Amino acid sequence: MAHSQEKSKISILLTSARMAIATFLSRILGLVREQLIASTFGASGLTDAFYVAYRIPNLLRDLFAEGAFSAAFVPIFTESKQKEDSKKTFNEAFWTLAIITSFLSFLIFLAAPYLVNLLAPGFVNDSEKFDLTVLMVRIVSPFLFLISLAALVMGVLNTYKIFFLPAAMPIFLNLSVICSILFLSHKLEQNGFNSILSIAIGILIGGFLQFFLQVPEIIKKGYSFKFPKKLFSKNVKRILYKMGPGALGYSLNQINLIINTILATTAGIGAVSWLNWGFRLFQFPNGVLSVSIGNSHLVHFSELWKQGKKKDATETFLNTLFLSLTLLIPITIIILSYSDWIINIVFERGAFTRNDTFMSAKALFFYSLSLPFYGLYKITVPIFYTIDKERIPVITSSISVLINLAVAFFLIKELGFSALAISASVAIFINLKMQLFFLNKYLDLSISFKEIKRMLIFIIAGILSFVVSRQLKGYLDFYSYSLFYKLILFILISFIILTLYLVSLYLLNERNFIYLLKRKK
Repeated sequence: MAHSQEKSKISILLTSARMAIATFLSRILGLVREQLIASTFGASGLTDAFYVAYRIPNLLRDLFAEGAFSAAFVPIFTESKQKEDSKKTFNEAFWTLAIITSFLSFLIFLAAPYLVNLLAPGFVNDSEKFDLTVLMVRIVSPFLFLISLAALVMGVLNTYKIFFLPAAMPIFLNLSVICSILFLSHKLEQNGFNSILSIAIGILIGGFLQFFLQVPEIIKKGYSFKFPKKLFSKNVKRILYKMGPGALGYSLNQINLIINTILATTAGIGAVSWLNWGFRLFQFPNGVLSVSIGNSHLVHFSELWKQGKKKDATETFLNTLFLSLTLLIPITIIILSYSDWIINIVFERGAFTRNDTFMSAKALFFYSLSLPFYGLYKITVPIFYTIDKERIPVITSSISVLINLAVAFFLIKELGFSALAISASVAIFINLKMQLFFLNKYLDLSISFKEIKRMLIFIIAGILSFVVSRQLKGYLDFYSYSLFYKLILFILISFIILTLYLVSLYLLNERNFIYLLKRKK
């Protein structure tokens, strides 16, 4: 059993690393994309309009793509592979998802004016901004259909331990948007259209690429796209049943973003964009690490659980939890200490001003308070689907959404748009706490003194690193340097903080991560 657990730890680390490399490349291009948007359009009414338009299909994307459908599909598909019934299950799930998401995409297209009116009440009095947002919603509406099918195919490939290719697909979305801004925006303007439409067109093209570039690999595995004799088969009903009550649970993040968007559109020009850029950088480590670790963990945990090895599955969960903390705590410390530096280096050029830097840095700081909790949340939520307790996220998420609303309304008059990032962080923290309470019951985690001691070690190392990082910042006149020296300085400081954190863990006898790296070699 010890050998099995050791092998599982290394497997999760390796598969997470493969996904993280591909996702890192994608996120770098995503930053380039956001830099281009910021420098070209600035924190203006145009960018506010785009981010509202893109957020509408993204709510359902979190449900049908990386969210509830995928979390429900992977365990059932894994089970069907063991029964040698996977091709039938794939066809039934693929076409069911295609029909549902195409219908929803069409509804988004038709209801675009009503959706913008509902989600961006601050735009109603500006007819030009309102009409532009409606047009962009209609352009990106098919994105939901395309990205949902791409995520389904990704889930299948992941069960075959193919992680790099699916994780690399967002690279093409970012390239598509970058190329659209560079080569299409000027032509649109010449023909009497607003140049901001180039971003929406790039998003749509990127959605096509994310799905179709994975098709050859899925065909190699022996799968076809033949229309099944029966859509709502037993397995499809199980998937829909699992995702139905858990939809709200997995959509917490997007629901909170929608609430924040509604409030932000009333907080003045630029508020939506500042929140978006802060959240984008908050999502960078999440996309590279949290999502990679979460997806890898889901595959390994599901296999062990479906094989009846529940004790091994629980041990795998605990190991993944501490692995996530090992990686995310030092990153959180760096972001909290140097949020304005990060925004300045990444975005401050062209139409993006110093004021935009400080405003976006506020959003990044308060979002990042929840970074370790969000990383654990990405691990805990799919577990409920695997252990057939998918109703639990409904309870926890419903409560946390209400908390998000209450905190946002209570603080927004005093703190402005920053209150929206604070409320999102409070909500995710409380949601995670409730989910861990239930997991302790269902998995019989039996948290021992050893686990409590490990947690205290992480906290002590984190506090020490944070104090040192703040002291270092006080001695440096960052804004007097050129961009090149700013970048070198930030990399050097980050390396020092990360090294200090890992050395602190080592000296406090927390050496599991280092041991795994040695085993990998």
